[in-house]
Amino acid sequence: MSEYIYETHLHTAQASACSDTPGRAYIRRYIDAGFSGVIVTDHFRRGNCALGRDLPWREFVHRFCMGYEDALNEGVKLGFPVFFGWEETYEGDDYLIYGLDKQWLLDHPEAAHWSRAEQFEAVRACGGCVVQAHPFRAAWYIRTINLAPDLVDAVEGFNAGNHMDWNILGMRYARLRGLPVTAGSDNHHADAMTRENLAGVVLDHPLGRIGDYVDVIRQRLPMRPLIPVSVPEWTEDVLPERPVRWLDAHDRPVERDTIEALRRGFVPV
Repeated sequence: MSEYIYETHLHTAQASACSDTPGRAYIRRYIDAGFSGVIVTDHFRRGNCALGRDLPWREFVHRFCMGYEDALNEGVKLGFPVFFGWEETYEGDDYLIYGLDKQWLLDHPEAAHWSRAEQFEAVRACGGCVVQAHPFRAAWYIRTINLAPDLVDAVEGFNAGNHMDWNILGMRYARLRGLPVTAGSDNHHADAMTRENLAGVVLDHPLGRIGDYVDVIRQRLPMRPLIPVSVPEWTEDVLPERPVRWLDAHDRPVERDTIEALRRGFVPV
């Protein structure tokens, strides 16, 4: 049976301040690495975006999409699918948004001010999905790990830019919570790409549009994470490196014992 590999987490220099690579420069490298397509997910307004937040909304959106459009134009030339998404940030917790397009952003300036719950409701109502990226990342800028299992459709269990312990926790969390597990490279630098440091998802069919990926996640169709290294099973000596705050379906903090949740799974709160 044929397999199709997709990058789900990719940043361009046109819109992400942490990237040094224009969109077009990735395409040949992903082709050479055996991928079937990529999803560009630049940092949006509340994240590490390269654009001024004081720009008028329409100008901001047009400029935000330039990295994706650059990658798309190169993909068209080379017959390689390129899809659109973005990564939104709250208090150090990041969410990958799939299934919506540039026109949708132009029509929804209120997205700049949504809570996590408002984001989840609006994105899903319009046919998209929300995936929490690298949920246990403990970078210098993150004071608290925020987990909102009722406000996501899936979890990026493996992130190639993560330390292994964070991925171990992410995989454990997703599987105990019963959420689909995705993987992504979180790629910012084409020059650093090797086949061994790329991650993604493997499907049994090609994606014709980004909505097909949304269907895979929301309908729980066959998908497996492409992981370049073996991820050990969770043990109790692998613990979150930051305090964990749990959020309910209304984006409100709730009490939950994180260690018990990792041990035994999740019960309603």
